[in-house]
Amino acid sequence: MAVLLIGAGNAGSALLDDVCERGAGKNPRMAINPKVPFKHIKNKEQYLLTDKGFFGSGDEVVGRSDFKDTAASASAMDSYDAVLLEILNKKIEGVDAAIIFLGLGGVTGSGVSPTIARTLSDLDVPAMVFGVLPSPAGADMRARYANVCYAIEGIKKYTDAFLLMDNQRIAYTDNIESMYPRYNQYAAVVISDILSGSDPKTSTATSIRVRDMISDMSVSGGGFSVFGRSSILSKDLLHYFIPVGGHKPVDVPTMIGVAIEKMSMNADTKIARKSTVLFRVPSRYMKDANAIDTRSIERFQEENSSEGHYLGISLTKRSLVTLTMLFTYRYSDLPRLCEIRDGAL
Repeated sequence: MAVLLIGAGNAGSALLDDVCERGAGKNPRMAINPKVPFKHIKNKEQYLLTDKGFFGSGDEVVGRSDFKDTAASASAMDSYDAVLLEILNKKIEGVDAAIIFLGLGGVTGSGVSPTIARTLSDLDVPAMVFGVLPSPAGADMRARYANVCYAIEGIKKYTDAFLLMDNQRIAYTDNIESMYPRYNQYAAVVISDILSGSDPKTSTATSIRVRDMISDMSVSGGGFSVFGRSSILSKDLLHYFIPVGGHKPVDVPTMIGVAIEKMSMNADTKIARKSTVLFRVPSRYMKDANAIDTRSIERFQEENSSEGHYLGISLTKRSLVTLTMLFTYRYSDLPRLCEIRDGAL
């Protein structure tokens, strides 16, 4: 089944564009209020919300789209939710889940996303939210933290599945904006791994569909997941030039260690409520039951998730083995979210 991909605000649209560049297949997509042209989102997939209406490509646009705060963007989206419902109703044919991308500190994405989540819920389409947390710097930090809280409180009425990436992880750089493209690319490959479970070309009997993953990531009152990813070449250099055999064994413990080091937010895996692991492998590995040390993964999950753990395996045509790990927490389990909540006061 297809997955509807929605970029809310400029940051969410930029992330969606990176996902599309990575390869979003035939999954339908829409970008709301992108501020700059994107290479991989078509004009007909772009929409503009103003204080006077909600417009598609080719429409005559009136009104202002530079909302002063989340209350203004939320009010505009609420005013034109009937238009949003009509658009989404056309896009959900053949869709069984949706992913909403947004910068949680932004004015537009944070303001409109609760209405998007509510409308998807009304259409019985479960949604996952991929949110990027703002870095802890700048004169407007309190306002951006308040935007985060506004969005989370509004969205969690309709979904319990949040996947978070924290810009604090790259805040040590002198020019944080120069790191955004690379950081977005990291997020995009993780989303590609998540989508692979719903793609008939890459899914297997053991894959996890996005709809099921939303359930796996959910915790009553809001499940907040962080992710880490690692990859290794499946062949040595010689067998890249001699395309027969040569597949290397998978060093699962090392891959787990690397994925933990590359977590999208500082978090203690020992207190995770749930964990989800996604392996992507060349088809050759599926022919040998012992090619992947799944027991090491399951043992690690059992030690680091008290309320449930899940493992899915999908295929890739690349000569890579990738491991994506998601750990799900309650809000109060994550010091960074508590810091943002307190900083917004």
